[in-house]
Amino acid sequence: MQRASLAQGLMRKLQEDVSMQLYYEPDYVNADAAIRGHMAQGALLEIAEDGLYDADYCLALCSWLRQATPDCKLILMCPESNQTAANSVVAAKRSGQIDDFVFYDVSLDYLASCLKAL
Repeated sequence: MQRASLAQGLMRKLQEDVSMQLYYEPDYVNADAAIRGHMAQGALLEIAEDGLYDADYCLALCSWLRQATPDCKLILMCPESNQTAANSVVAAKRSGQIDDFVFYDVSLDYLASCLKAL
């Protein structure tokens, strides 16, 4: 996830929940190693509004992660202003490539509940 402040807010919100332990990895190149190293049960990936980590990159990464770490649930955070990315994410959810998605404007409470529901 690129948005450090969002990751930090989410980690603070869930710090009291002993059933969850959150780790922040800003570089998606390290996503596979981070997921395996922490034996993650879920991963939240942010589709960037611009730059390298666009929808195509994130969906390709999700395909790789689905194969490499099949027990890890995948949630994508998508910019609601990018209709192409939103359509791709909805199709990925329908096909089982990802487990869930949220839009950028989601509240921390809702995002926390999505992670807990994994």
